[in-house]
Amino acid sequence: MSKLLFIILFLGISIWGYPKELKQTSKLIKGQLENGLTYYIYPNNFPKGEAVYRLFIKSGSVLEDENQRGLAHFLEHMAFNGTKHFSGNSLTGFLESKGAKFGVDLNAHTSMNETVYKLQLPSSDPAFVDSTMMVLSDWAGGLSLDSIQIEEERGVILSEWLSKEGPKHDAQNAFLLELLNNSRYSQRLTIGDTAVIRHFPHQLIRNFYQTWYDPSLMAVAVVGDVNPKMVEKLIQKWFSPLKSVRTKDFPTYNIDDYLDVKVRKLSHESLDKIEMDVVQLLDRPSSVKTEEDYPAYLERSLLNRLIRERFSSLSFSNPPYSKASYSYSSFLNVKGMLGGSVELVPDKISEGITFFATEAERIFRYGFVPVEIEKVRKKYLRELRNAVESKTPQESASLMNDVYADFYVGNKIIDMKEEYRLASKYIGQMDSVAFVSLLKTIRKPEKTHYLLTSFDKVAEQLPTEDQLKALFDSIQKADIKPFVKNIQVPESLLSKEPVPGKIVSRQKIDALGAESLVLSNGAKVIFKPSSLDKDNVQLSGFRRGGLYALDSIDYVNGVFAGSVVPISGAGCLSREEISHYLAGKSVSMRFLLEKTRSGVVGGSAKKDMEEMFRLLYLKWTQPKADSVLFCQIKDKTIEKYLTENKTETDRYYKDLELLLNGNSYVTREMTDKVIESDLKFERLVSVFNANFGSAKDYNFLLIGDCTFDEVKPFILKYLGGLPSGKVDNQYMYQGPVIPSGNMDYIKNVGDNPRSTVSLIFQNTKIGTDINSFKLQSDLAEEIVRNRLLKTLREEMGMIYSVSVSVSATKYPADLQRSTIRFSCKPEDVDILINRTMNELKDMADHPESFESVLADAKLNLIKKWKINIQKNTYWSGAIRSAVYNEDYDWNFMLHYEELVNAVSKETVAETIRKSLLEISLVKSVLNPKSKNKK
Repeated sequence: MSKLLFIILFLGISIWGYPKELKQTSKLIKGQLENGLTYYIYPNNFPKGEAVYRLFIKSGSVLEDENQRGLAHFLEHMAFNGTKHFSGNSLTGFLESKGAKFGVDLNAHTSMNETVYKLQLPSSDPAFVDSTMMVLSDWAGGLSLDSIQIEEERGVILSEWLSKEGPKHDAQNAFLLELLNNSRYSQRLTIGDTAVIRHFPHQLIRNFYQTWYDPSLMAVAVVGDVNPKMVEKLIQKWFSPLKSVRTKDFPTYNIDDYLDVKVRKLSHESLDKIEMDVVQLLDRPSSVKTEEDYPAYLERSLLNRLIRERFSSLSFSNPPYSKASYSYSSFLNVKGMLGGSVELVPDKISEGITFFATEAERIFRYGFVPVEIEKVRKKYLRELRNAVESKTPQESASLMNDVYADFYVGNKIIDMKEEYRLASKYIGQMDSVAFVSLLKTIRKPEKTHYLLTSFDKVAEQLPTEDQLKALFDSIQKADIKPFVKNIQVPESLLSKEPVPGKIVSRQKIDALGAESLVLSNGAKVIFKPSSLDKDNVQLSGFRRGGLYALDSIDYVNGVFAGSVVPISGAGCLSREEISHYLAGKSVSMRFLLEKTRSGVVGGSAKKDMEEMFRLLYLKWTQPKADSVLFCQIKDKTIEKYLTENKTETDRYYKDLELLLNGNSYVTREMTDKVIESDLKFERLVSVFNANFGSAKDYNFLLIGDCTFDEVKPFILKYLGGLPSGKVDNQYMYQGPVIPSGNMDYIKNVGDNPRSTVSLIFQNTKIGTDINSFKLQSDLAEEIVRNRLLKTLREEMGMIYSVSVSVSATKYPADLQRSTIRFSCKPEDVDILINRTMNELKDMADHPESFESVLADAKLNLIKKWKINIQKNTYWSGAIRSAVYNEDYDWNFMLHYEELVNAVSKETVAETIRKSLLEISLVKSVLNPKSKNKK
């Protein structure tokens, strides 16, 4: 069926009728300046006091001349190295002084056909909103492109290039080039040509800027808590002066469809998996501008969900591969793709490909059965309905995604209510016949390419081109039966109602506006009413214990119990029966068995709240382990261990982990022998019940848009109805035995041309309460990272990035661990390590040297806190953390701003000294393989 006929039949429109254009949401202001620049203003007060800004440019590496390859990306870097109003790197300093964090609130990216500059900043001060618009306009038309700054940036760009080199990158690149199909895009990869980056004359990058950073190719977008009229005036003020100098038509570059069937192979000794990608190129899916466009969009969305659900279902039938997927999508906003991917297993490669190809063919030939379609329809409509009914606004960052799609794709931004209307109107027409018709229309087996990647030692097992073509040809002609799925959806989760418990203790937590309960079964509950997330509730809980509280002989059973039991269904209901029952309800509940605790995390719409409690009660009181599923997971785990490509790099990191943590039943490698000897199916439910069976001392936290009277019956019936009994949650494993003194761990076994340096500092004493340590370490992390970026990257030009982490835990015993990590040229390792240690010492000895950076870091933490306290997830996590650490001083979450401001530079300097200088250091360096090694 043609697409035109499809629309005619589904919509009942005349061939000569005019499409009904979708109405743009009334909240959005969209306009265009005389110079051609498009602007979007989308007022949104969640989070309050913040706005998200974007400068979108339809410019990327595909527009580069041959002698400019890599300069589109280079130009993006230069945007942070001097503009009309900010010399050098003062722009970054200015924004950080307002609470921004580079890489999080201040960032950019360049691809082949787009460049995007990103800001996420406070918006309560009109003067700062004005300054923010000035920054965006500077990027659009006021870059300095100073010769000295260009020269200094060459080393940074080359360091970024080096950080991405290696066999895995080569495999990803091979897939990308296959998609680009010898088009101009394939000749203009974003990272560019290193010879150009090293030697290009400065005028070339200025030429690119002047030609392709044109206002007619740009959009500025502001989404957030702003005054739209004020922002519109600021856009006119800062962007109207930009002159459009584009005198020629904007070039468009196509990617042709494949003309035939081709098979390509790539192998390397260090690749860690065997994978086959199946790709067919198509026209780009149409944008959604009119109501007549919507059914095709809806059909694509449902099709991808159905395929994902089918392959997810197949994963429980022990397929002869690790995982598989298929989808109909677009890429680069210029092309469509029908593609699949399957991760294969050594010695089962042919079997895995055959199974994958057969199941894909079954979908192409027959589509989906009614029970699959009904489940996906219900979930899709439920998500839209919840969005319509929710009184909590969307986050500004997610709304910006809609603006992106309008500018780059052409999708109209409509109200959620309108989208729900459209989906409700057309979703009933999306049946198996329609999906099969769509797939038959777009699928072209004779124009499909196959890419096989593997590690060297199994390369000979891969099928030849002729064998693979013959296999797919035979499957397309084979007698394949339709998919069968019979699910009896239950009428209720529980066959027997719980006997309610009682409240034996009730106290108010005035500081939190919450109540603390102790139930007759020993369970503890904190209830905090909250209107932050309208008409929704969150239920979570934990108890210390987990895997580390198990006897050593049960540790492996605990690892597998945490994987098997939660997905085995519960009571007399299978996993799929529960899933189908919940399809139209906004209910979730996960059971977690972690190292130091067990936990539950769930949520629901207020109207589905009792179903959430019922689901928890069912899974808690009637857990089961599916023996078939257990055998599958066990066999696949052993199979993966025996067949995975164990490279020297893998061994390096495993040995490093043992060096850091010591050798014990917890840290040992999970080998086939360990699994066979220690894993006992009959122990799984017992181990699970050891963590969940009794509710005594379990800490539940309920936060939601409801009153205590509304939720009290559910607390008593479903939490109070849980069993009680003795609990032994003492830790059997007391934590790692870390090395004393400094150690060097240096090996020349890396698969990449760069060296990876990890400076790991460890200590078994925290030295203060955990909240104070966390606050001080958060500030220390930012101070150290900022200093190292300035010295190692900006001053020396020897690295692209550096990561810094300072962390600590109290359980099962005090442990403090800090890590500084970067990659570089092998010959630069020693000088960079020495400079790092010198910088750490300087910061510890001279806290005044980072005083201004500390002020910026404090602003950023406070900004994040002010945003986070508008979300229930923050309060849930913070309260659980306080209870877990037995720190009931609620000031840390209520008066965080005062606590942050009270931290002195001397305190941070002392944190740097104690966490990064005066404790044991493991200096880990993974160098490339020696050149003389075969």
